[in-house]
Amino acid sequence: MENTLSIQYECVPETGSTNTDLLNRAKKEILSAIVVRRAINQTNARGTRGRHWDGGDHCLMFSVAVPIGRDLREISGVTLAIGTEVAESLRKQGVKAEVKWPNDILLNGKKLAGILVETTKSPDHRFVLVVGIGLNLKDGLRDDGYGRACLADALPVSDIEKTEFWLKLLSSAVVFAINNVRFEGLKRTQALWDTIAAYKNQTVSVLEEGCEPYDALVLGIDETGHLLVRTNQEIKVLQSGSISIRSKKK
Repeated sequence: MENTLSIQYECVPETGSTNTDLLNRAKKEILSAIVVRRAINQTNARGTRGRHWDGGDHCLMFSVAVPIGRDLREISGVTLAIGTEVAESLRKQGVKAEVKWPNDILLNGKKLAGILVETTKSPDHRFVLVVGIGLNLKDGLRDDGYGRACLADALPVSDIEKTEFWLKLLSSAVVFAINNVRFEGLKRTQALWDTIAAYKNQTVSVLEEGCEPYDALVLGIDETGHLLVRTNQEIKVLQSGSISIRSKKK
């Protein structure tokens, strides 16, 4: 089965946040299409955990609104699936992207793209997924302390400037990931993740809200998309949300 809705593309010079725009629209009206909204500049672009996403003309920033069903359980693990499919789509274009659990996109160990997944309910009581993506195109972005990568690190300028191509490539990856999870589960994601995961079989620092950071070996993901790690005492199952992992390499 597939989502048979058409895809509607729109672009504005500036807005606060494309995710906020689409969340507000979906609350007020029933979407008759999948909407991809791009802004050349976002004055209040949001990342995970409320972080500000720095972009401007150095970054491709957009959001995708996808109407789904009335049961969020049908998209369990979708955040991981989206990150995995975005990384895979970039790899097919010659960019050696990796996905850091659950959905940060890395290049050479530095952050290439960020993904924010949010949900709301439309007037017909169906859920709408709104997925925001910020893809670093070229150098000049403020370093957030964790290192920034950009497409210019991997591709010639002539390829980077094809912003419409990258917009359609990544938005299509988002839609594919959502549909695949809805109708097939996470089997494809599990298989792909094993080949493109950052830090697999490496020791990382685990930052868990309310706990002291601890070291653990990354083993893989389970059938629900949770991260499996081994500490000195046990194998732990980590759920995304208030947990993040960091490389131990300097």
